[in-house]
Amino acid sequence: MSPNFLTWDWPILSLAAILLLASYLLGSIPTAWLLTRRRLGQDIRQLGDGNMGAENAARILGRPAGLSVAAIDVGKGLAALLLTRLLTAAVLGSDTAASFPPLMPLNGLPPLLALLAGIAAVGGHCWPLWLRGRGGRGAATAAGALLALTPAAALPAAAPALVVLYFTRSSTRCLAAFFIGTIGLAAAYSYWQLFGYSWPLTGAALAMPALAALVHYQRNYRPNQP
Repeated sequence: MSPNFLTWDWPILSLAAILLLASYLLGSIPTAWLLTRRRLGQDIRQLGDGNMGAENAARILGRPAGLSVAAIDVGKGLAALLLTRLLTAAVLGSDTAASFPPLMPLNGLPPLLALLAGIAAVGGHCWPLWLRGRGGRGAATAAGALLALTPAAALPAAAPALVVLYFTRSSTRCLAAFFIGTIGLAAAYSYWQLFGYSWPLTGAALAMPALAALVHYQRNYRPNQP
């Protein structure tokens, strides 16, 4: 069941607002900032390239720390979409709330709500409440949201992205390869009507890495940037 937002009553619209707030708060957990503050007592935004992400954390704290930051940041996007799907399905009375088909898009979750929840999670990472809106670029959180929203496209795209990471040692290039592969496969599935994919779902999936790419483009980080 995927109701139209225009026909929803106020209780469901209120739930949607709560879920968007929850997605934003999940995304705004400043993983790299917290880890650097705990280990070095410093602000990661004033170290390395100034980015509050996994690659800068690995540069400053070592590869294990960078991998931990990447895993948690991906998990933020994943958790935001899963929480949105489960609670929405429960309120709508859908029988898909208890099951997660591993290669299907999120059943019972309208693409518009998925889009807003994903953008809220990515936006939380980029403009976290706890750090006065000065966060990271949101790419890892967008990757987690795509893993939850379009697993049949994201999982196959992850393998070549990891190959890119192995040879280039660049998380930026790895994530770019992942996003291109995921969106390309989602579009192909939508065209051939495979795995329940649709053009609205592909559009929702595209918007999240597009936001991360826009933030990445606009922010010109420099070492020791305050």
